[in-house]
Amino acid sequence: MRHRLKPLPDLDERLELAEEQVRRARRGLERQVEEALIPLDIQEDYTISELQGNVMLVSSDDDLHDKIGELLRSEGYPFDIPERTSEAIGMLKLRNYRMVIADCRHRRRSRLFAYIERYQPFVKTIAIVPNRNRARESMRQGSYSFLLGKDFELGQLSTCLVSSLKLRHRVCWLLAHGEPCNRSCVDSYQSDEDFGEMQER
Repeated sequence: MRHRLKPLPDLDERLELAEEQVRRARRGLERQVEEALIPLDIQEDYTISELQGNVMLVSSDDDLHDKIGELLRSEGYPFDIPERTSEAIGMLKLRNYRMVIADCRHRRRSRLFAYIERYQPFVKTIAIVPNRNRARESMRQGSYSFLLGKDFELGQLSTCLVSSLKLRHRVCWLLAHGEPCNRSCVDSYQSDEDFGEMQER
């Protein structure tokens, strides 16, 4: 029985395929070079001494800048506000941050979470998400906690700041287990061990 040979694609198709592969590779290299240069760009624009460190808010929403910035100032936390994920990663390479609050309502910011998990796992993250599904996703990615939508209660963010930065909980136990925030970690100090014992009962 004779096997029919599959016809080879014509030269134009092969050239078009090769050109597309080259374009993709070039875009990938350009992106890598751009990201590698971001810390230098930040130094030129701000200089390292102008970066505050401590807390970072990643968002391009001016209303969020005002809302969260006012709380951070009142709580005494220095902060910086990069608008893009790549800029945020550049700042993480330059200064020491303890927390990143990431606006994930319109962007997942997976690269930011992946960078923190790989290189700076000690940095706590709080994701601002549009719905419960994305909230669960953010917790799986390693978020300390999440805030639902743009109109979240500032009291919850204040609780998260105290719980994660001052009391040094590893993760918000309540949100991680599908329970609403009730400030128990702050009002009647509950350690990670206390929460573990409650779960076992």
